[in-house]
Formats: sequence, structure tokens, C-alpha cells
Amino acid sequence: VELIKRILTMVDDKDGVILDSFAGSGTTAHAVLAQNAEDGGDRRFILVECEDYADTITAERVRRVINGVPNVRDKVLREGLGGEFTFCTLGDPIGVDGMLTGESLPDFASLAAYLLYCATGIATAPDDLPSQFDETDGYFYETERVRYHMFYKPDVEWLLSDKGALRYEVAKLISESAREVGKTAVVFAPLKYVGHEDITSMRIIFCQLPYELLASQAQALEM
Repeated sequence: VELIKRILTMVDDKDGVILDSFAGSGTTAHAVLAQNAEDGGDRRFILVECEDYADTITAERVRRVINGVPNVRDKVLREGLGGEFTFCTLGDPIGVDGMLTGESLPDFASLAAYLLYCATGIATAPDDLPSQFDETDGYFYETERVRYHMFYKPDVEWLLSDKGALRYEVAKLISESAREVGKTAVVFAPLKYVGHEDITSMRIIFCQLPYELLASQAQALEM
């Protein structure tokens, strides 16, 4: 920790971002938090760890030095260095090519979480979203103004058939349920059997899968 702190003081930037691509036990994060506590800096850190101990060792150490480590001599460390961080796990890649060939078909919740983030900036864990496709209306999330629906199954034959098409009856159901709560609806689906005028009058925004991923990925890069 003392070595990393010394390196940090060699850079005249108390608001810098420190990247450690091989985080190990989390020493860099510990040093950044300790140095901030000493000189009032606002340095941030990004840690990357590919081993399976990323949560149980790397992130756990950071949690402890933030909240306090009992029975250590250092009073400041015993009381906790303060600060916060976000722990993320990188999932499988989601892309148009993989979905078209069937080589990489994410499950319903993972794709829903990805599209939701690209559309709204809301980061939601897949575990907090429906894990299966609801054939009634495909609903999976809503904000103050919009309800989100998706017609998708991780099955190439299903995606290439018309089983996932947005049909008039279902579109009408989605529209009515959204209007009841004063919201519009966004529907992700492989195709639709509803005319442009009808879907516009229903206040539904249709996004075709998997091609909508191209627009979503471009939007995510701009965020």
C-alpha cells in the first residue's frame, strides 16, 4: 500500500483515475482510498480481475477498508477509509452477428437488461427482470413514462419464424395497458404484423431484433 501511495503522490492530480488491469487482492484501491483520506483527494480507481476471487477477495478487501477493519493497529483503517465503489461482472458479448448465426443467443433477462440500459441508461441486473418470455405481452420493465416489452426466445428457429411477431391483437393489448397508466410503450421483437399508421396511433415504438442492437450499441458508445 505504501509503495502505491508514493507513486500516486508523484502525479500532481488529486482528481485522477487510476487503472489497475491486474487487481489481485485490491492493493491499488486500498492505496487510493488511503491517500484520499490523507490529502483530501478525490481520486477514483478502476480494477480489473479475471480470476474467480474477484468478488470474494479483491472486492471484499475494498469493502472492508471502506467500512473499517476491526482489531488493526491503524486507527484510521480500523474506523474505515470511507468511499464507495460498484462491482460489476462482465457477461457474454451480445451482438447482431452472434444472434443471426445462433452462436451467441443471450437469455431473455440478459438481453432485456442490455437493451434497457442502452435505451434509458438504467443499469439493472438480469436477476431483477423476468427470466422468461411472457407470451401475453412480453412486458419486462417500466419507467415513469414508458413500459418496455420484448418478444424473444434464445432459439434460432423461433426467431426466424413468425412466432415472435408483434400482432395487432397483442399490440392493442399493450397499448391499452400503457394508456391506462398514462404511458407509451416500446416493443422489441423480430418482426411485426401491424401497419405503421396503426402502431403510431397506439403510441407504440417498435424496435426490430436483432438489428436494433446496432442502434443500441452505437447509442451506448455515445453515452
